[in-house]
Amino acid sequence: MLLWRVRRNPLKRRSDVAEAWIAMAAAAVLLLMVPAVGVVTAGVGERSALDQAEGLHRTAARLVENAPATPSRFSGMADDRVRATVRWTMPDGSFRTGEVSVAAGSKAGSSSTVWLDDAGRLRPAPPTSAQAKSQGAALGAATGAGVCVLVAGIWWVVRVRLEVRRRTQWDRAWAEFNSRRGHRHA
Repeated sequence: MLLWRVRRNPLKRRSDVAEAWIAMAAAAVLLLMVPAVGVVTAGVGERSALDQAEGLHRTAARLVENAPATPSRFSGMADDRVRATVRWTMPDGSFRTGEVSVAAGSKAGSSSTVWLDDAGRLRPAPPTSAQAKSQGAALGAATGAGVCVLVAGIWWVVRVRLEVRRRTQWDRAWAEFNSRRGHRHA
């Protein structure tokens, strides 16, 4: 249906040709650019997730108190994780405490791993390689979908504007035709 606008046809208007070329350009962008943008964005997202581990140090910590046996319904953590206070030793020999996510029901004195930045502040555990790949893939897919929506939206707006232009041209042509036949247009 699209190709009739490109072939030789006495009824073809310039707006038909423009619409056909714009549709072909949109299709080319969707077929070529969307996968490329998705793959590049996925790689950048994965690299960014892996870069979160830079500057973090894994340190052993001990639970200061018994962790709750069951997590709160509204904690927002995985079913078997709870927040509990832990204590760890800094390289200079000083002690620090803070709250981290531990297994529910853990006993005081049990070992836990915490992640610290260069200033000794608690940080969330960096993503694993698999988590980084999955975050990158999700980011790439979302970016690709966004580009699809953008291109389809631009194509739709152009089609609507061309259709309005064609209708205006039709109205003028009919008014001219009726005036030559002696009819008055109200």
